[in-house]
Amino acid sequence: MDAIVLIVSVLVNGLIIGAFGRLLLPGRDPISLPGTIGIGVVASLLGGFVTYLLFEETEWIALALSVAFAVAIVWLVRAMRGGDDERVTLPSGALDE
Repeated sequence: MDAIVLIVSVLVNGLIIGAFGRLLLPGRDPISLPGTIGIGVVASLLGGFVTYLLFEETEWIALALSVAFAVAIVWLVRAMRGGDDERVTLPSGALDE
């Protein structure tokens, strides 16, 4: 039962951190819900690891670094997918057939 609680906690934490990362970076996001959770989990791991290496176990620093890493990862995903504006504009009258 403890393993299930741990997995659910990691996923909920990943969703929250990933959502903060997406909200703090304006623009359209081509990232799905599982992608947001994945970004949040990776960002939390990176934030916790850097906090462990550089600081004394401080939860607020780990949280701030996790959100910062989430923003950076969202930016990287956007950059790799060709920018944040992927809307297609059709010439006027293109759908009048």
